[in-house]
Amino acid sequence: MRNSVKNAITIFFILVGIVGMYYILREYKLADILYVYRHFNFLILAIYFCVIFSLNCVLTWRWDVILKSRNIKVPFFKLLVYRIIGTAINFITPGPRVGGEPTQATLLTKHGPEFTEGLSTIMIDKIIDVTTSGLLFLIGLFLVGVKYSFPRNAEIPLFIGGVIFVGLIGTFYARMLTSKHFFLHIFRFFGLGKTKIRWLNTLEKNIERIELIMIEFYKHNKKAFLKSLGISVISWVLMFVEYKLATTLLGINIGVAEIFFIVSFIGMAMLFPIPMAVGVLEAGQLSAFALINLSANTAIALAFFVRMKDILIAIIGFILLTTYGFHIGKVVENKYRVKKEKKESLR
Repeated sequence: MRNSVKNAITIFFILVGIVGMYYILREYKLADILYVYRHFNFLILAIYFCVIFSLNCVLTWRWDVILKSRNIKVPFFKLLVYRIIGTAINFITPGPRVGGEPTQATLLTKHGPEFTEGLSTIMIDKIIDVTTSGLLFLIGLFLVGVKYSFPRNAEIPLFIGGVIFVGLIGTFYARMLTSKHFFLHIFRFFGLGKTKIRWLNTLEKNIERIELIMIEFYKHNKKAFLKSLGISVISWVLMFVEYKLATTLLGINIGVAEIFFIVSFIGMAMLFPIPMAVGVLEAGQLSAFALINLSANTAIALAFFVRMKDILIAIIGFILLTTYGFHIGKVVENKYRVKKEKKESLR
């Protein structure tokens, strides 16, 4: 039943995205968009994919650092595979880049850690990613704001959004470093923990367990945390190179500020609850390119290029899923069977 509801929601949001894309793109000619690709250089394309691979390795390295801080050792190649699988699932799942994390955590149980502990390391990695991506967006806004003029009706919402983001991130880390819950506090604030609904009570307990592990990481593994932030900076550099190469492939010559801005809008598009960011990615790029005085055809061409890259990674991820995660249910079943047998042997 739950799977049917999830599938229905996914299909609904895909249809919403397709309709939105139609209304966005109906004014633009396909021939004009394809003309942007006339500068395509396959040598640069090869370098581009090398950078994409390097970026995935760096992001896997960050997760590996977090896992090792919990004394969880997993072969790096396996972690890379699990991350790509998670990315593939996130790509087709409605929501802000979430959906593949439970699968990653389940695959991680093959190497010893409990599902909850594995999921907590993924949550830590995800929050560091959101933190650094948000700061990247704010930096991009500042750089573009210095160079260009924002529309008056956009300045206030952007400013308020930036303040809210900084406030939430600051509050999260302040509570973690003082051994206080953040997500559990929000959960209970809305009275969700007082209901008699069984799955909500189970969810509350899981949130508490995951956050206790996260609190322990931020308080007692500061070296790993700082190293993770440093790795995130490296990922920023690679991301900048990725989009510099992508824009060069399309014959666009832009500076650092503009690339920051484009990357930020792509990140924002992925936060909307539309699978594959259908329609939202195109709208975001049109808005970003309009602000930096670049053509709409170029914006759509870049959005299509980014989408093709993401689809390719998703295909690779699902191929890997059939190899490494096709029997996920059996992995969990075997894990808890072994655990039960150990308990019985100790009696």
